[in-house]
Order: sequence, then C-alpha cells, then structure tokens
Amino acid sequence: MFRVFMVDDEPSVIEGLKIMIPWEEFDFELCGEASNGQDALMKIKKLHPHLIITDISMPGINGLELIYKVQKFDSDTEFVILSGYADFAYVQEAMRHKVLDYLLKPLDREEIVSILRKIKDKLDSKFLTLYGFSQSDIKTFKSRRTISDGFEADNQAGEEIGDVWKAVRENFDEDLTTAINLMNYEDAMKLIDELFDFFATKGMNISDASIMVNSCVYHILLIAYKRNIRINTILPSGTGNELDFDKLRNYITDILSQIINLMLEERKKNSKSYLYEVKTYIENNYIKELSVAQLAEMVFMEAGYLGDAFNKQFGYSISEFQHRLRIEKATELIETTNLKLSEISATVGYNNYNNFFSHFVRITDKKPTQYQRRQD
Repeated sequence: MFRVFMVDDEPSVIEGLKIMIPWEEFDFELCGEASNGQDALMKIKKLHPHLIITDISMPGINGLELIYKVQKFDSDTEFVILSGYADFAYVQEAMRHKVLDYLLKPLDREEIVSILRKIKDKLDSKFLTLYGFSQSDIKTFKSRRTISDGFEADNQAGEEIGDVWKAVRENFDEDLTTAINLMNYEDAMKLIDELFDFFATKGMNISDASIMVNSCVYHILLIAYKRNIRINTILPSGTGNELDFDKLRNYITDILSQIINLMLEERKKNSKSYLYEVKTYIENNYIKELSVAQLAEMVFMEAGYLGDAFNKQFGYSISEFQHRLRIEKATELIETTNLKLSEISATVGYNNYNNFFSHFVRITDKKPTQYQRRQD
C-alpha cells in the first residue's frame, strides 16, 4: 500500500482523518504523524511516504516551508494541504509548488475520498511510467490469469486450468509477496524456480513465458515501489532468437536481488526508527492482543529479527513490554479510581483475572490489594 504521513498541530484533525477514511480500501496506509513541521521533517526523512497531508498554519516550520524542504530531498512526494479559508493565499502559493490538492476545514469525507482516488491514479501512473509498463501490458497480465493448458504449445490445447499461477503453486502471489516483504531471497528464488519448472513441464513457448515473467516482475516492482524503493531496469522485449529462457531467468533474478538488497539496506539504516515505531504502536494499543508476527508484518521485518532487535534496544521482549505497560496503567487506575480490580483487569487488556494477578505480582512484587485505593 502507498504510505501516508499526516501533519497537523490539532490532534483532533489527525484523529478525525484516521477514523473518517478506510485508508486500506484505497490502497493507502498511515505510516506516521506529527504535530509540527520540525518533527515531521525528521520523521519523513526516515519513513519516505508517498503522500504527505499537512496543515499550512503551524508553529515553527509551517506547511509551506515543510513542503519546500521535503521537495529538496524527495521530489516525487505528493502533497495535500489542509487549510482554513483565511489561509487561501498560502494555498495558492502551495499550488504553484506542485501541491496536488487542498482540503478546507472542516474536512468533508467525500472530498477526501475524491482526492485520494486522484492521488492513487497518479501514483499508479508514475509507477507504470517509471518501469515502462503500459495499460495494455496490465490487461494482458490479467487476461493470462485464465488461459488454456496448451499456452499455444504443442501439448493438448484447450483444457482450462483456471488461475495459471495456482497451477504453478496454490498461493503463488501471496507466497511471493511474503518472501519479498520479509526480504527472504532464498524463498523468493524457490518460487521463481517453480515458475520456470512449470514452463518446462507445460512446454510453454518463450512468448507466453515472457508475459508471465513480466507479470511477476510487475508484481515485484510494485511491492518495492509502495515501499518507495526503486531500481533502474528495462523490460525485455522481442521474440524468437532475441529472447530465451536463460535471459528471462537472469532478468527476474537480477531484479529480485536488487530489490531485496535495497530493502535490507533500508532496514539496516532505519532499524531503530522501525523499532520505535513498533514501541509507539504497542504503547497506543497495549490493551489489544498483539503478536510479534503481526507487528513484524507492520514494519516489514521477520518476526525473529524484530523480537531480538526489540529486546536488545529496550531491554524487554515485546510481550514483557506490553505486560509492563498494562500493569503500569492498572496501578494508576487502582490509585486514582474506584473501579473494581476485575474491571481494571479488563480495562488494561486482560480477559482472565488470574492472568492479570500473576503478572501484577511478578512485575510489582505486590498484590493489587496492597496499593492504596482512592479515597473519596
């Protein structure tokens, strides 16, 4: 999904945007937020969002200054500005600096959705232009999802097999996406090997194989593009003697290698920022049932790597960090409210009181009843 960063000094505006829009339905994900331009600038340099939605009137670095500064190191970022009517002169200035659109406060859901669709179309178009894909290519990729078993080859033609990729492997797309997101080159290459074994088994000609490989490359490059990772590559073309299966294999292997190596470099460079992103997420969602695998998927890391790195950085496992947040909040509620202990247990995320009690005693070395209750 395309990454969105929001900047506004009014928390209610950011919270409203989070709640108002089903971001994932439009192929966007919220990757970060800030309440001022200075903080936003530091985070944006690490997170590399595709879209920044920013207020204009903010203390310190205002929205216009933020746009100018970001454009100096990332000219491809798209911007939408938030404005009150009194800021309209600033809006006109921003539009002269290639800001895509603006939203007037109070925000209107339908207007936001309309702008997001426009931005999604523009980002998709940028991707196609960057790598030389055409709309015709995409239609061809989709049409080849269901073709005959013959593939114009010399074996028995006409026998429908449904989704071609499922004939290679039941969950080919999902498995390839997972391998790339986890930066697992070995698993990704196993899938490519299975693809080329499929070509050989079916006696597929080079033209049809090339379409399937380019469809696969499209998928790989799009995953990377949505993480703002790009490479220089040229789509192979030609038929007959100009293309062969070895060239196709080398082509897709080289792209996989480049993409995953760049992703690994990015993770190494920004591993601390990803860890703090996970930490902040846990702090904001500690009452939920969280798994390391879920958090790892959120920041495109392997679960084992994230768990070890988090422990090393913060001195606790992810599970222990969450328990300590819950117990800290429980202690606060014991001391400041008249809630029953069973109610406090549920409030901080424990469905089982005995589980709450055991963690409370282990972490505080006291029973909940030993804490001073609020006296009215």
